[in-house]
Amino acid sequence: MIKVGIIGLNGRMGHMLWQECSRYEDLKIVCGVCKAGPALPQGCEVEVKEQVSELKTLPDVFIDFSRPEATLALLDFACEHKIAVVIGTTGFDEAGKARISQAAEVIPVVLAANFSVGVNVLLSLVEKAAAILADYDLEIVEAHHKHKVDAPSGTALAIGQAAAAGRKVELKDVMVSGRDGITGERQPGSIGFAAIRGGDIVGEHQALFCGEGERVELGHIATSRAIFAQGAVKTARWLFGKAPKLYTLKEVLGLDRL
Repeated sequence: MIKVGIIGLNGRMGHMLWQECSRYEDLKIVCGVCKAGPALPQGCEVEVKEQVSELKTLPDVFIDFSRPEATLALLDFACEHKIAVVIGTTGFDEAGKARISQAAEVIPVVLAANFSVGVNVLLSLVEKAAAILADYDLEIVEAHHKHKVDAPSGTALAIGQAAAAGRKVELKDVMVSGRDGITGERQPGSIGFAAIRGGDIVGEHQALFCGEGERVELGHIATSRAIFAQGAVKTARWLFGKAPKLYTLKEVLGLDRL
């Protein structure tokens, strides 16, 4: 039996993770962390605290879709108690990313901007297309609901990273985000980002390879947040018992072997 702890148990994703975990006989949610407010999932009788450091019941794996500061606090606790962590949080700065890498020297960690199987197939396709269409202009457009607080989305940045890897460049050196005013002509080799926020859009991403006389579009549209819960729980089951390392969804899904 794999014991699971959920960060943000009373949030939208927390409810979906609860439902998804209930589908598996080898999983048992034993604890949760969340602020008071929204109701907990129906039938929830596990230990729930406002701070991860207050937990007495420890899981084998934490699943975390929260905020960067909460994730970093979780990693300190997880390293102390040798608990694996699945991270779906986005918006980390360079210091935060470095802290995740350090934690992965002590515990197994999976960090992914998006746990959808389809999105991770898209990332592989974008990396290959970017290498083949090396002289095409690349623009990444993403759309999310009005409550999302960071832009570009973590998934959009992951698409940019995949494209940069395909072209053997560093994304930070070619990234152009949020154009405004007199920007001048587009710089060859740059990767542009545009973000849309509104309504209840779950998540839409497009990579546009624009050449002379043609355009290649690769994209993904999410119509339900359940796909993220499904991918995160699949990842938690895969991560259980693994050695300390920062793993990727490519490894979880076997895309690294294609």
